[in-house]
Amino acid sequence: MTYGRRIMRGMPVPDDPDLVSALDAMSAEDLRAFVRDALERLDDELRAGLQDRLIARAAQGSSGWRPSIPPSGLVEEAKGFAESACRVGHAEPRDVDHYLRCGSKAFLAGDYPAARQVFAAFLPPIADGEIYLGQHEMVDEVLTASEHECAAQYVVNVYITTPLASRAGAVLEAIGAVRGIASFWSPLEQMERVAIGLLPELDAFLPAWVEHLERQPVPESEWVDDRGRWLREAVLRLEGVAGLERVARETERPEAVHAWCEALVERRQWAEALRAYDDAAKMVRTSRWRGGLLDGAALAAEQLGRRDAIKRLQAAWLGAPSLVRLLRWLGAGAPAASTVSKRAKQALERCPTKSGRQLGLLHLLAGNVREAAKLLAKAPGLGWSSDEHPGHILFPAFAGMLGNGTEAGPSATLLAGLREPVRDPLDWDFGDGRRPRLATPAVADLIAVAGPGAKLDSKSRTAMLDAMQSAATKRVEGILGNKRRRHYGHAASLVSCCVELAPAVGKQKPMASWLESLRREHSRFYAFREELQAALASVSSEPEE
Repeated sequence: MTYGRRIMRGMPVPDDPDLVSALDAMSAEDLRAFVRDALERLDDELRAGLQDRLIARAAQGSSGWRPSIPPSGLVEEAKGFAESACRVGHAEPRDVDHYLRCGSKAFLAGDYPAARQVFAAFLPPIADGEIYLGQHEMVDEVLTASEHECAAQYVVNVYITTPLASRAGAVLEAIGAVRGIASFWSPLEQMERVAIGLLPELDAFLPAWVEHLERQPVPESEWVDDRGRWLREAVLRLEGVAGLERVARETERPEAVHAWCEALVERRQWAEALRAYDDAAKMVRTSRWRGGLLDGAALAAEQLGRRDAIKRLQAAWLGAPSLVRLLRWLGAGAPAASTVSKRAKQALERCPTKSGRQLGLLHLLAGNVREAAKLLAKAPGLGWSSDEHPGHILFPAFAGMLGNGTEAGPSATLLAGLREPVRDPLDWDFGDGRRPRLATPAVADLIAVAGPGAKLDSKSRTAMLDAMQSAATKRVEGILGNKRRRHYGHAASLVSCCVELAPAVGKQKPMASWLESLRREHSRFYAFREELQAALASVSSEPEE
């Protein structure tokens, strides 16, 4: 038996702007000749997949062509093979490929009873692990036939060959039988994609499908579940957005409420979306869901040109504080430096979070540089990736302010990180280009507007560098003490940044003593010494004791 993972290698091919016009210029016969030639040049795996797609596309086209019906003995042969494979617990992938393709051809040819029996013989046992094909994890590692396509065809077979009265239950059972190898995100859409023509009696099926799904148990978890998602797909087709609103108000489940609001956004019905988001935010209390709903309300208000759009951004941050929401509110409406500072002070008065990252930024924008320095100095050496840690914002911000526009060196490198877009891991807006987005300024842009470094006195500059030195010391001790080898470079960059900025504060000699002390204390960490030496190489000159 052949075991092993199929390995796909290749370099990405850039889009050629002439491809579309070249295809348009070719005659049908030229295109057919090209496809035949291309198929001959492909390896077996790629050729098999492309052949499957070509046959399916031709059968679904308007020409009326169908592939030949498999021989009459196919069903019994396939069932016998599958039963034997279940008894021994494994089968050769190439044999399973053969039978799955026979089932697919029977489906495309319109022999739905035969296709159903062939698929039922193989797909559920493979999904349940009764037939092992030699895969490490997923069966598509060893099969060339698409198990997702076959699973969708199988469900369509069940749909067509089951009487309407019992069709909803049979379809749900069929989906459950193959879910170990295929995902059904939107069953109706996936069934229609593989079907030959329209699904018969769909208008009569939808009410029964909705009723059957509504009778299924509701999970206790508030996160998205298949049953709820499938129900909303069917309700949207049957009742429109009004149906989604009904489900949302009846259940008050976060994912149902979100789906209702998003349906209105997809249709650009901003006034209705604003009302929906406002009502939804009152239904949902969990912060991670409520924040997205408040974001949606702010977006709708912005699209409607309402005067309260900026206040809604503030409300979103207060309701579910995150760095992204804070940046959106602070930078809304192209504010002047005084406005940014005023908003930062307001935020500090009502701040609903203890996040060191957000508090540090607020102190900085409000002009409380020494308070920000205290936060950085007290922060631990580990946990920089946590939202509680101010290091990733305050350390580079201080470096940029003390470096005074230095274009090269460690301080400039760290500051560049503040110019990168900030994303909230729970943010629903993925920026796919299909819908308007709330603008999120970069941290560096807000700091540049507020200008907290414009009037720094000597005590503030000293406090900033001392805080950076303390943070770098703790980082080195934390990283080396816990053998975090992957982070040696980051710790070294913090040290070199302090060394680079020492002349700006008149601290060359104390900094040289500190650097030498670090080297002596951690001399046995050879890899860190190399990282530190490389980082210091970008500093114009090391301080002398």
